[in-house]
Amino acid sequence: MNEQARDKTAAQPSSDSVRSQVAVGTQRTGRFKWSNVRRYPLISGFVLVVLILVGVLAPIIEPKDPNDQDLRARAAPGFWNPAWYDEHPKVTQRYFLGADEVGRDVLSRMMDGAKISLLVVVVALGAGMTVGTVLGLFSGYFSGMIDSTILLVWNIWAAIPFLLVALAIASVVGSSLAMVMGLLAMVSWSAFVRNVRAEVLVLRDRDFVQQARISGASPVRILWKHILPNVINTVIVIATLRVGGLILAEASLSFLGVGIPGPQATWGNMVADGRGFLADAWWIALWPGLAIFTVVMSLNFIGDWLRDRWDPRLRQV
Repeated sequence: MNEQARDKTAAQPSSDSVRSQVAVGTQRTGRFKWSNVRRYPLISGFVLVVLILVGVLAPIIEPKDPNDQDLRARAAPGFWNPAWYDEHPKVTQRYFLGADEVGRDVLSRMMDGAKISLLVVVVALGAGMTVGTVLGLFSGYFSGMIDSTILLVWNIWAAIPFLLVALAIASVVGSSLAMVMGLLAMVSWSAFVRNVRAEVLVLRDRDFVQQARISGASPVRILWKHILPNVINTVIVIATLRVGGLILAEASLSFLGVGIPGPQATWGNMVADGRGFLADAWWIALWPGLAIFTVVMSLNFIGDWLRDRWDPRLRQV
């Protein structure tokens, strides 16, 4: 009996070994979570999801009317200076991120600006991506006059200063939402042409394309069924990288006064409105500028991650 008891005791793991196994498992779990943070753009994805949700739900979740003015709350500070509201008892409302130079809520205007930025980017990027991808497919697949003409147009457009064109068009047509979306579409298409053309030049001599030609498939069918599915990954990566640039371009146009006219709030014209009050009311320009910086950086990180995942030459282990 004593020998059987000793055998059972020896078979049972000691408390020290159990604690060490739990500690090792915890360390592995911690390393797994940290590796996920490094491997996937979780923070950047979270910022993108917040931008989409705020842009879609802006009319519902805005704490105040973005265009409602209260001259008694001009340049009112935010949560960091609650004593200011005690010194100004006539200001009955508190502004979490402060108020601008005419007493409009900065937080509400930033949410409304996210909606406009999201709308402009989706429309402009969709139009530019479609035009640029089609031109890149035709330029790479067909040689001769078609390829030379498309490349000539691309080189001419690349040599023209964008801001000069924007200022000229705005002075003739006038500032409007449609004008800004058209200008940004003209900016975005050129990024797709050269990259898609380079991919098509490689794919058009592959065996599956040659077999499609022998079987009698038309050039349009070959481009649509065989070549486009092989370049769509490149198109998506370029589109992701261009989103941040388009948001920055829209902010630059609004900052220069040729973007979306007021009182419509955009992040760019909010920064432009606050540049004259940096010494006394820095929050008017800081918060929208910080939003532009955060969103553009997050989108650039997501674009880099997609490129590393889908490009076999850059794919990380």
